[in-house]
Amino acid sequence: MLEDIRFWLLIGVAVLLIFTIEAVEQYVDGAWPQLRHAAPAFRSQAIGRSLWATVALLLLPGIVLALINLGLLVWKGLPQNNTQILGGFFLGIGWLIFALTSINLAGMGRYMRQVGVAAPLALLVCLLVGDLLLLAALLDLLPLVRPAWLAAASLLA
Repeated sequence: MLEDIRFWLLIGVAVLLIFTIEAVEQYVDGAWPQLRHAAPAFRSQAIGRSLWATVALLLLPGIVLALINLGLLVWKGLPQNNTQILGGFFLGIGWLIFALTSINLAGMGRYMRQVGVAAPLALLVCLLVGDLLLLAALLDLLPLVRPAWLAAASLLA
């Protein structure tokens, strides 16, 4: 199991989830009350801010779905399929852009705010596609792991 790269990817995604929860909390609420974002002067800024908050909140279910998919693959020793790879790719792109924007690396946050609502809308679509692909992959895996769940449940009963 330790030789399987997916096991180490599972650990990495779990650590990523912890840091992402912290980043989402800081972005949506602000780390301290005195650091909270000022009220936007224009309606488009308010819409953009709420869209970025939605992007931040869409990251979390995608990462959890990726964790569950990876956990089942490692647990049952199953090969990954194209749906999981493509869903992980869309989720990874969305996470990377959100992370670069939220930490303002190389002025990326300032640039994304200047772009307007197009950037968060594109990320919303990217994350929705990734989340739905990972959900479809999980639903595809469930019949393969159901017998193990039924066996465990019968032992407990």
